[in-house]
Amino acid sequence: MTSINAIRFDEFSGAMVCDEQRHWNDERLKIYAADKIKTVVPGYIRDRYGVAACYGNTGTSAIGDELRMTISREIESIFKKQVQELGHEPETFMNVGDIARLTFQVISRMKHTHVDDHLKHKYGFSTADYIHGRYTRDGREYAIENDVIVREAGENVARDPGRMGSDAVFGNGGIIAGYDAIHGFQIYQFSMKEGVVEPIESGYVALGSGGDTTNFVLPGFFNTTGVIGRNAGIDPIDGLCAVMDAVNMASDHNLGVGGYFNIILFDRKADNADLRYREINDHRSRLISEIVRAKRTGFITPNECHRIVKGLLFEGQDADWAEKNLWDAVGDLRGLHRVLRGYPVPSR
Repeated sequence: MTSINAIRFDEFSGAMVCDEQRHWNDERLKIYAADKIKTVVPGYIRDRYGVAACYGNTGTSAIGDELRMTISREIESIFKKQVQELGHEPETFMNVGDIARLTFQVISRMKHTHVDDHLKHKYGFSTADYIHGRYTRDGREYAIENDVIVREAGENVARDPGRMGSDAVFGNGGIIAGYDAIHGFQIYQFSMKEGVVEPIESGYVALGSGGDTTNFVLPGFFNTTGVIGRNAGIDPIDGLCAVMDAVNMASDHNLGVGGYFNIILFDRKADNADLRYREINDHRSRLISEIVRAKRTGFITPNECHRIVKGLLFEGQDADWAEKNLWDAVGDLRGLHRVLRGYPVPSR
């Protein structure tokens, strides 16, 4: 239950945005602690080769955490192996496409591993044993021929909906987004259910339970840019505000979306290395969410929203400056106070 989003601003820059809500146990109790988007490229590799990539996961949070750690460790292992073979650091290293293909391999292996673990725990045999129709245990060979077991195991292997043992694995999807020195900013989408990886060329991708809402809001923004405008590049402030607006709406309408939003900003062209990759998941993220909500509900103009978010993210202004400018731009102070506290939007 989540909202994972990635958007391309231009050839070199883009962003990812997600919420932090997850649920646990059968009662679906909420907790605001999920770290759904994380970098998978170690910092020294990012700085040395100019490649940055993050993986965001929908579905089971534990599966997402395991994937992110595995991808990062494998990238580091590949780098160390190349250094050992060459005797020095390689001149070039992986690009975002390479990382996406590695991610797909990791996802495929993990899917098979988790399904195997479930079959072994419940029936005592693996997927390969099931395909062969027999398995060995304690030195004895047994045929897999019980009709009920054959049917149930097949449903788990093939991911029949409702089989909880495999739903936790197959019900996951993911996004890799980032930049490299050759191809610029790229987005890739993954699905454990469909078993595919594909590049995203439409300007954005929105996954998770919040996608029911975000995939209505974001097309409205891109419909204003047109193909020519999108190819030439969109304003990063307008693009980020559109994603924040979409996740705000998902938080309002989708049960599994909530908490603070995590914002990842990528800019391959930035002169300062600290500005090429930035993660914002503190009070600034919450404040931007409220500024965008104030714009949607008509308390401030789009120009005021653009100016305040730009100052906060790209001009070095702090949260106190942004909050003061927000309230200075509002005519109906009491009305916005009430809206941000959860009251209905007042009629005008």
